[in-house]
Amino acid sequence: MSLKNKNLKITLGAFVIVLAIVYLVFSGLSTATASYYTTVEEALSGKAEPGKHYRIEGKIDVSQAIYDAKKTPVELKFQIYDEKKPEQKLTVIYNDVKPDNFSEATAAVVDGTFNADGTFHADTLTLKCPSKYEQAAPTANEGVISRFLRSLGLKK
Repeated sequence: MSLKNKNLKITLGAFVIVLAIVYLVFSGLSTATASYYTTVEEALSGKAEPGKHYRIEGKIDVSQAIYDAKKTPVELKFQIYDEKKPEQKLTVIYNDVKPDNFSEATAAVVDGTFNADGTFHADTLTLKCPSKYEQAAPTANEGVISRFLRSLGLKK
């Protein structure tokens, strides 16, 4: 093999590697600037397309939730809203078992698609429940080490 052929192979290999790195950098940048969550206000603005996948975050109106375990498939129907505009509510339909901590949840992230009637069909439901992370009230007999561990979040 001549030196010219060897140099050509090395140059082509380096060029392919550089192209792959440039592609990965630009594809990573395009997703890094994308919005991770859509707000309820953005979803209700009329720009949402039926059938397209969205991730929406909002506060839950637990008082209006309806869970029907007799339906096939089971159906949990509730509304989410933005804290800034609580009058704008999005109806979410989740066809799965109601999570145990649903009644304590304050917010939710739903992944799914819009139906033609404007409701949102959630494939996944992630609840946010801050009450789990609130610090418990210290007791009168609590020692220094227990207070320190509690301040670090290592003890309840």
